[in-house]
Amino acid sequence: MLTEQELKELYGKTYVEAFGAQQSQQRLARLVPLMKLQPIDHVVDFACGNGMLLPMVAGRVQSYTGVDFSQDFIAAAQARQAASGVAGAYFVCADIIDFCAENPAKFDVAFAMDFSEHVYDEAWVMLLKAIKTSLKPGGRLYLHTPNATFFLEQMKARNFIVKQFPEHIAVRTPEHNVRLVEKSGFHARAVHLLPHYNILRFLHGLSGLPWVGKYFQARIFMEAVLPC
Repeated sequence: MLTEQELKELYGKTYVEAFGAQQSQQRLARLVPLMKLQPIDHVVDFACGNGMLLPMVAGRVQSYTGVDFSQDFIAAAQARQAASGVAGAYFVCADIIDFCAENPAKFDVAFAMDFSEHVYDEAWVMLLKAIKTSLKPGGRLYLHTPNATFFLEQMKARNFIVKQFPEHIAVRTPEHNVRLVEKSGFHARAVHLLPHYNILRFLHGLSGLPWVGKYFQARIFMEAVLPC
C-alpha cells in the first residue's frame, strides 16, 4: 500500500504534463448531459486536475471552484482558465478535508471525476464525509470512475497482458462504489454504466449480452444526493 507521500509524488510535474497531453476532453464532455446543473448552482470540483471540466460547466452554473493538492495541477488549471477567459472560477491548492472544514454547506454540487480510484477505501470514506459537509442540504455529488468489472480492468488486476496504472490503486465495481458512497451518508440516486471514451467504446454494444454483458461496461457515472 502506497503512503500518502508516495501518492503525492505520483502527481508531480511529469505526471501533470503527460495527463494534459493524453487525456481526451470527450471523457468528461459526454457526462454533462447526465448532470442536473442549474444556473444558480455553486459547484466544487474535487481533485480538479488541470481544470478540464471547467469550460464544460462554466456556462451552466453560477460559480466553479476547483480543488487539488497538486500545485502543478493547479498551475495548469489556472493557465487553462486564463486561455479560455472563463470568469467566476477559482482554483485552490489544498487538502480536501481542510478545504471542506473551511467551507461548510457552501456548494450545491460536488464533482469527483476520475478521482475515487486513486484513493483506498478508508481514506475515500473520510473524503466523502468531508465532501458531504461542504454541500448544502439536498446537494448532489457526481462521481465518474473506471468499472472494475470491465474486462480490461479484470486483465489489469491480474497483470495479464496489460498492467494497471500505478496511481489506480482502488478501481471498484458499481456495487462497491455505491456501498462506500452510502456509508458516507449519501443516497446513490442514479448509476449509469457507460462505454469507454477511447476506441474500446465500440465494444459497449456487447453489454446487452446475457451473463457476459457486464464485462463490457467500462465506466461508472453516479449521481448521489444528500437529504434535504
